[in-house]
Amino acid sequence: MSEPVIFNNRYQILAELGEGGLAEVYRAQDVALGRLVAVKALRREYVVDPAFLVRFHREAQSAASLTHPNIVAVYDFGQDLGRPYIVMEYVPGRDLRTVLQEGGALSVEQAVDIAVQVCAAVGYAHRAGLVHGDMKPGNILITPDGRAKVVDFGLARALGESAMDEEGELVWGTPAYFAPEQAAGDRVVPATDVYAIGVILYEMLTGQLPFTGSDSEVARKHLYETHVPADQVNTRIPHRLARIIDVALNKQPGERFRTADQMRQALAEYRQSGEGQTGYHALPVAPVSQATSPPPETANATTAQPAGVDWIGMTLGFFAVIAALGLVPLWATVYRSYVQRPIPASVPTPTATLALGQVRVPDVIGMEEGDARQVLEGTNLEMELIGQAHHPTIPAFAIIEQTVRAGEPVTEGTTIGVVISQGPELIEVPAVIGKPVGEAQTQIQSVGLIPQTQETWSEQPPGMVIDQSPPAGSLVQSRTLIALAISSGTQVPVGATLEDKILLAAYELPRLDYRPGDNLLLTLIWQAIQPPSQGYTVFVHLTRADGSPISQHDGLPANGTRPTDTWALGDQITDDHRFDIPADTPPGEYWLRVGMYDSVGRLPVTDPGQASTTGDVIVLQSIQVN
Repeated sequence: MSEPVIFNNRYQILAELGEGGLAEVYRAQDVALGRLVAVKALRREYVVDPAFLVRFHREAQSAASLTHPNIVAVYDFGQDLGRPYIVMEYVPGRDLRTVLQEGGALSVEQAVDIAVQVCAAVGYAHRAGLVHGDMKPGNILITPDGRAKVVDFGLARALGESAMDEEGELVWGTPAYFAPEQAAGDRVVPATDVYAIGVILYEMLTGQLPFTGSDSEVARKHLYETHVPADQVNTRIPHRLARIIDVALNKQPGERFRTADQMRQALAEYRQSGEGQTGYHALPVAPVSQATSPPPETANATTAQPAGVDWIGMTLGFFAVIAALGLVPLWATVYRSYVQRPIPASVPTPTATLALGQVRVPDVIGMEEGDARQVLEGTNLEMELIGQAHHPTIPAFAIIEQTVRAGEPVTEGTTIGVVISQGPELIEVPAVIGKPVGEAQTQIQSVGLIPQTQETWSEQPPGMVIDQSPPAGSLVQSRTLIALAISSGTQVPVGATLEDKILLAAYELPRLDYRPGDNLLLTLIWQAIQPPSQGYTVFVHLTRADGSPISQHDGLPANGTRPTDTWALGDQITDDHRFDIPADTPPGEYWLRVGMYDSVGRLPVTDPGQASTTGDVIVLQSIQVN
């Protein structure tokens, strides 16, 4: 990767994070806002294909329309250097694929917590009319504090679109996580994502996939073979949790949870019951915070049922018959009430006969206000807004609490009070510019935010905060990353290694603004990692952005007083290079680049440290000629 690469004079590429079939992803610096971002750039071989350009543009539009704490945010979209790119939220941590590869199966608690958060994200997309279509562990990021974030809504399509393109090629999804309808190339629905989440949950709990083999074999098995229940693979998995997975992995979309929100509710209620506190094989991963909070009135509820009666199984069987008769809309409320939310022992069983004029209260938690009102009124009930409260995961204007539990029998016309989410509680970013880094970090952490520091050249005293992003006074969610630019003074650490022998420890530059004809002094600080076996020449080039030099200085380190072949292990050499900026230099930004060479050629950069590189050249710093 050539450096420095800057898209549209704003996003400077720092390192490659990974690559996929269509694009490459980089960690980058947003130089305008001073924050780290992820830049996804379309591979060069696809830039000439209009179909890929359309798909890539649609990815940006689809993802940018989704704002949710468990979805990686999209900030910008553009095209530069011959490549379209998407700028996304940079999420520190590991993807779930890496977590599973390194540690194997997760504990029940961790697996369920992650699945609940993933369902919250994908359910939000479903409510926006989109299907993700490629849910897999590689598209789930786990932050150091245990939050799950879904990435790559790039192939997300409108509900009901086909999994095949115009030429009949299957272009959507990953075979190991295919829903049967995807494998067949049929229309996709939210239950398509539910199936994939079921596969992921199965893998998190058992350490293995439900079906293995070649891509074609796995696709065939998804279509025709029945998976081994999770609790038969690992007997420590609670039976009730295994049944939730079974519902998610049903071959028929109509017999699964209809949306990811429904699966989230089933998992949240399962967790509420306390059955998941098995503690088996707890992986050393940061605990994952719950993605939803139960309503206060259900916090201590139990889920005891009459012995030997499997209400979920009975109801699903009944629902299958109803679905076959084409009566799904009529029984949607019954399905939500009986399957999604287990009924506490103190509430009459779902099969109890209702008194004349009674109805059961539907579950409206997670619904937007208008949808909840429509559902309640459709059941001959009234809805009253009784309050608003912040919620860490349920988006604003959705229901977070209802005064009567789902499944309760009430008289027709009863008013159900609901509490509306105000979204996550927002925190005002404190002003820390001009403060010492330690004090700034403490102040940011004290209000529930996370500081991230990066040293940069400045005339300010070393260790002082010279910039911050987001700026002071911004309102952000708890645990938002606050990027702090810290003055290193005029001496900047580098840590770049040449041929694993010589370290460029730092450089010093007294100023960044010059005029044509000015004299520029650059001090390089070298250190021997291994005693060099021969003498090397140092070169310093002042170049345009494309790398073409306008001025240069070559010479032995330290002005020839200490040739490299006289250096001993650990020696630190202060090496001054002074040269003139040509008098005819046009105004603009220019770059300082350094390296070493011998009679054969330039020494390779084996580790760039904190610097950027272009081949065997270290890119240090830009200066401005006015």
